[in-house]
Amino acid sequence: MLFSIAISFLLGLFASLASAAPTLGARASISDISGAQNAWAADTSKVSQFLSSAARLSGTTLTGRAQTALDAELDELTQKAVLDGQFKASDPSVQAADATLTRPDTFQFVVDGLRQLSTSGASMSSADVAALVAKINDTRCANVLPAIDAYFRAASGFLKNGLTALANRPDNCPQ
Repeated sequence: MLFSIAISFLLGLFASLASAAPTLGARASISDISGAQNAWAADTSKVSQFLSSAARLSGTTLTGRAQTALDAELDELTQKAVLDGQFKASDPSVQAADATLTRPDTFQFVVDGLRQLSTSGASMSSADVAALVAKINDTRCANVLPAIDAYFRAASGFLKNGLTALANRPDNCPQ
């Protein structure tokens, strides 16, 4: 009788612990982590290159390149998901970076600005384009890119490749 009570207690304890533990999906491979970091760096570079030149563009050239930048910005979420799966539960710097990126005034602000340039940029004055690019860069350079750097540092530490990648900055990032 005492034995069955002890077994029941232990089974209940293990069941409680199992249900309280965080659910982890399949861990990403080295190739997945490396690929996500490289693809995110490429996407970030596309957006930065666009923002470096956007104020000098107009018409369909502006809207077309803004759409390319928007597509790259949105694709960054795919890479973020891979790295989140590997690091978000255990790396405080990635947790802080995620908290920054998921605020509506950071990553989403950049997406909204790029979307505005892709849909309405052709009808905007050059001064309005420059002002919007400056607002996007204020947010992206101060908040979004440093958060991406945290993800890249986590990936580089995991890969142990001796590299510390940083997100590419536009030429017109405020200092």
